[in-house]
Amino acid sequence: MKPGDFGSVTNRRRSIGLPIIAAVVALCAPNKDLSAAANRPAVSPNQDFSNPLLQIHAPASDGWHGFARSAKLIAFGKSGSSADESFIAQVNLFHLPTLPDSEAFTEFVREAVIKDSPADRFETLDVNVQYSAARGYPCVTYHAVSDDKKAHVSFLSRKTLRFEVFALYCQHPLKPGLGFSAVFSHRGGSIDENLDKEAAGFMDSVQVTPPSQAP
Repeated sequence: MKPGDFGSVTNRRRSIGLPIIAAVVALCAPNKDLSAAANRPAVSPNQDFSNPLLQIHAPASDGWHGFARSAKLIAFGKSGSSADESFIAQVNLFHLPTLPDSEAFTEFVREAVIKDSPADRFETLDVNVQYSAARGYPCVTYHAVSDDKKAHVSFLSRKTLRFEVFALYCQHPLKPGLGFSAVFSHRGGSIDENLDKEAAGFMDSVQVTPPSQAP
C-alpha cells in the first residue's frame, strides 16, 4: 500500500458528517472483509503514509490492514475478537466553507454529524462535540456512543451493535477552505477499555505537514 495521495482539494463534498458515519459503516459492512487479503495488505504499527498536506501513520497496535484509499480518504481496518467486532481508523479531507468564528465551526460540525446519524438507524446513547484550540488552529473534537440498529452481520441478516466513534475535525492552517478529520471507531464486541487511548494516539499522530517538509 503506497502512501496516501490526497490530490486536489477542489470539489470536496460539503458534508463532513459523511466520512464519520456513512463511510465507517460502509467499511464495516459484511462484504468488506477486514482480514488480510491481496487487496488488504497488512501495515506495520505506526507505518508512515504521510503526504504533502498531512503527516499520517497507521495505528500503533498490531493487526491492522490497509483498507481504502482515494483522493480524500485513507483508511485502516482491523477485525476484533468476535465475528461482529471491527475497528476502523481513517483520515479524510473535505471542503470547508468560510466560518466566522470557533462557535460557528463547532455548530457546523455538530449539525453535520447529527444529520448523518439518522434516528431510524442509530440510537444515540452519548454524544459530545467540543471546540479545541490545543493545536493552535481551529479543531473540534467529537465522541459518540450509539446503537447501530441495522448493522449488517451477514448478507441476509442485521442486528443491533454498539458503535463508538472518536473524531477530530480541523481547519487546515495552511490551506484555506480545506478541512481534515481523523476518525477512530469501534463496532460490536464488548466495551474496549483501551479504546479512548488508542483513538487519541491515532488522532494525535495526524499532523499538518510543515512547509519545510512538503515537496
